[in-house]
Amino acid sequence: MPRIVIDVSSWQNSSYSYLNNFKKLGADGLVVKLTDGTDYLNPKAADQISNGLKIFENVSVYHYFKGHGLAEGKYFLSKVKKFGLDKTTVLAIDVEDPSLPTYNTTQVNIFLRYLKSQGYTNVITYGSAGWFQDGRINRNALVDKHIWVAAYGVSQPGVANTNAWQFSDNWHGVDASYDFDGSLSGSKTSEKPSYYITPGLYQVRLKWLPVYKTTDFKKSDKRYTRYGTGSRFWATPVKHGKITRLYINGQGYVSSNKWYVKFLKKSKPKTK
Repeated sequence: MPRIVIDVSSWQNSSYSYLNNFKKLGADGLVVKLTDGTDYLNPKAADQISNGLKIFENVSVYHYFKGHGLAEGKYFLSKVKKFGLDKTTVLAIDVEDPSLPTYNTTQVNIFLRYLKSQGYTNVITYGSAGWFQDGRINRNALVDKHIWVAAYGVSQPGVANTNAWQFSDNWHGVDASYDFDGSLSGSKTSEKPSYYITPGLYQVRLKWLPVYKTTDFKKSDKRYTRYGTGSRFWATPVKHGKITRLYINGQGYVSSNKWYVKFLKKSKPKTK
């Protein structure tokens, strides 16, 4: 299973009990907003980082980008060092501000190059699936190809070979991501998704699990019906190429990916 990583900012609490509750709910890592532009420092960052380190194996930090690569890179790194975060720490750049120009890769690269030149090589770029798809962030041109993609209410992030996927903006009240290979949390793992093949009762892991009319999962086939976190349903796996989908009688098809749903028990055998 991929690691579930939550991210927090000044909008969230900073207490040990608050953050530890997410550990109990199944979170494996924490990302803290540290800076914004060239003059903002999250006032809760010190406590969020300190308590996060007590609870989780690692704590990563991110910078909210305003478009000035070198100046913001220097400001961000000065605060990273101020909090005593060493060079193994994952540093993320959050590229989503509405004021940013249409294409941002050049300035993002300046930001990333500066961090890497200072020995902080574990970096990752955050953006919406749409910004990566439209080239507003050109992954192929990034000096570091590690990306963290935001896409909600869908069965996959929408960008190939994504390192981390922010699948929800309200997982028990916070943003939550799947860290597929440790690029976001700093805990190196590598696991390919696997799929259920047993008929039975399933429970949803995602905030929303979409339902499709066919096994192709085309956007045009998506139904209005969807299942929220914790929803349960009886389903039968059906083949779709080398993997399976789950067929819910009278509803349609959903993903059988073990990262998205949890198998609870087998179907009862039919009696005559």
